[in-house]
Amino acid sequence: MIRSIKYFLLISLLLSITLASAINGIGNYLLDEKVLQPYLDGQLIRLSTLITVINQSAESSTILRKDIIDSLRNQSTKDQKFIFQIWDKSGALIMQSQDQSSVQLKDAPNGFSDRLIDNNDWRIYSAYDVKTQSTIIVAELYNLRRELADDIARSNANVLLITYPAFGLLVWFIISLALRSVTRVTNEISSRASTYLEPVQLTEIPIEIKPLVGELNQLFIRLKLAFERNKRFAADAAHELRTPLAALKTHAQVALKSDNETDRAKALEKVIESVNRSSHVVAQLLTLSRLGEEETLTDMKPMDLHKLSTEIIAYLAPHAIDKNIEIELSPSPPDPIVLGNDTALGIMIRNIVDNAIRYTPSGGEIRVSILDRDDQILFRVVDTGTGIPAELRERVFERFYRILGTKTSGSGLGLAIVSQITHLHHAVISLNTPENGKGLQFDVAFPRYHA
Repeated sequence: MIRSIKYFLLISLLLSITLASAINGIGNYLLDEKVLQPYLDGQLIRLSTLITVINQSAESSTILRKDIIDSLRNQSTKDQKFIFQIWDKSGALIMQSQDQSSVQLKDAPNGFSDRLIDNNDWRIYSAYDVKTQSTIIVAELYNLRRELADDIARSNANVLLITYPAFGLLVWFIISLALRSVTRVTNEISSRASTYLEPVQLTEIPIEIKPLVGELNQLFIRLKLAFERNKRFAADAAHELRTPLAALKTHAQVALKSDNETDRAKALEKVIESVNRSSHVVAQLLTLSRLGEEETLTDMKPMDLHKLSTEIIAYLAPHAIDKNIEIELSPSPPDPIVLGNDTALGIMIRNIVDNAIRYTPSGGEIRVSILDRDDQILFRVVDTGTGIPAELRERVFERFYRILGTKTSGSGLGLAIVSQITHLHHAVISLNTPENGKGLQFDVAFPRYHA
């Protein structure tokens, strides 16, 4: 596990530089020998040419010849790196390096050759001078070439060792500069109040960490909406429960003070009604709280909308019968399948049908049907109730909104829940007046599920 990105990058980069430098040094050492070989061979050729020219010039002067021989001998003695010999056409040695009389190079072939002399490797160059009819042979120790390659490699290593601390500081500075944006984001988040959940600004943030900051912003948005939803739930609960709780208290006080059994029984019935209303309001508030706009429904699966409607209507049928309302579900079309969450869809159907039962007077009718419309499956509820004026059909989906003059009990949250569930299912709601001009036609159009 990486504990620190900065130290991990620093150590990794320095190790990479070290490894690359080592490979580069070894490669340069091997290449240097190949590069130096032709250069030093050229030096032997130039030295052989120089000796040839001097030998030709010295033939006419014995004094000059002696001075040149002494100079070349002294030079070879100082360096001890090369030797030379000059052989005449009869095979007699006419000139050689000092103290090299034991070394015989007469049989060296023309051009370059290698020879082991006294356990030392020598590079030899032999050339024939036509003018003087003599053979000039120069030889150089291979150790010189190796020493030059070693010196170059050693110099490179010294440069690396000298500059290594500078590399470390430079790498540290670059990494710190690159991670500065991470530090800035960290400081910004750490200095925030627990209730400040605004997104982090994405300006001047490297591309590599933008996805991380983007996901962090999405988390902030979800947390903000969740906090707002919880605050809204508390406010809504306080608002909605204030009236039924006050009524509950009043009816309970009436029951306690009443000496008449009939009055006491009526007061207790009112207490039960207030408890039922409070329970209904709490249930609706909890449902709405769980269905925040930012949520995504889980357990989405293909659902038979007609089958689910049958189950919900069978549950609500007793309420319709109590009000003397006829409720009917039309036959199912072929494959009325939608992709949805069964619990959420059940809540939606129950709220729509329950609203129709609440606002349809005694003796009325409710028709529920599932219709096949091209690429849509339509859930339709038509009632013979009071209907909703066209100008209020959008407002009825607002939380706690109830049409003035409505005598039916309710919390004003049912259609808000329906709207949220349809939104999560990518469905579309439309409210219309039925063809007979009476009541309300409530349509929810779902995208058809394609397997």
